[in-house]
Amino acid sequence: MNKNKSLFLDVKQGDGMKNLQFFVPRSGKINVDKIDHDHDTIVAALDDVRQNIDNPDYRTVKKAREVGNLLLAHFKDEERLMSDYNYPYLHQHMVHHDQSLGTVYRILGECELRNQINIEELRDLFRILIDDIFSADMAFSNYVLDRKRR
Repeated sequence: MNKNKSLFLDVKQGDGMKNLQFFVPRSGKINVDKIDHDHDTIVAALDDVRQNIDNPDYRTVKKAREVGNLLLAHFKDEERLMSDYNYPYLHQHMVHHDQSLGTVYRILGECELRNQINIEELRDLFRILIDDIFSADMAFSNYVLDRKRR
């Protein structure tokens, strides 16, 4: 994974959608080791599916479902951690996770019905994670940092 980039997607001119590179930008680090590790693991799994999207032996839909399972496990771990920190916005964060998972399951269900996943659907799965990082997890990161300063 390229940690020196500051964009969500690296698209080389003329290469098209299949050459997207998924990564978590430095500005997306939460500074909670378990959460950052999970984010990196999920993005690496998504990028592995992207790199093998045209490989008929790879079973991209099954691998994408595994990414969905990683995301579900991550959300549950993150919620437990937030509970341990007595995070005051845990309920709202859980609702955000539920909404995100609804979208993930819709995408994966459509892929399973067709037995195929395309790059746009992979990009949508990636954006769900990035949205979670920047719209929800950053607030928790700030909360943890404030607690450590006290």
